[in-house]
Amino acid sequence: MSMIVDLATLRTTCHDYGSTAYAVVSVPERSPRVTHVTPTFRGQEIIIGLGSTSTASIAANPVLAMLWPASHDQPMSLIVDCDVVHTSDDGTVRLKAISAVRHRAAPETSD
Repeated sequence: MSMIVDLATLRTTCHDYGSTAYAVVSVPERSPRVTHVTPTFRGQEIIIGLGSTSTASIAANPVLAMLWPASHDQPMSLIVDCDVVHTSDDGTVRLKAISAVRHRAAPETSD
């Protein structure tokens, strides 16, 4: 089950999940690259820092997903699809959220 998150409330929703998240970057002909980041907001933009391998990948494909995992306080994960607005030489990346959903956690299975 997924619940659409209104982008007008995204900043508050992200804050409710805590100060860190994961950036998921597509890497041509390899597995996606997952990087732990500390996102901040500037107006409607999300600002993160990435290393040189991730920034090179988003130069070729300027989109990525952000993931705030489910936790004790938040039973659903938050997934935000983003367009890359700008990448600086120092690895600072400005993002524009294009969609966001809260997604239920997988059910526990027994062995």
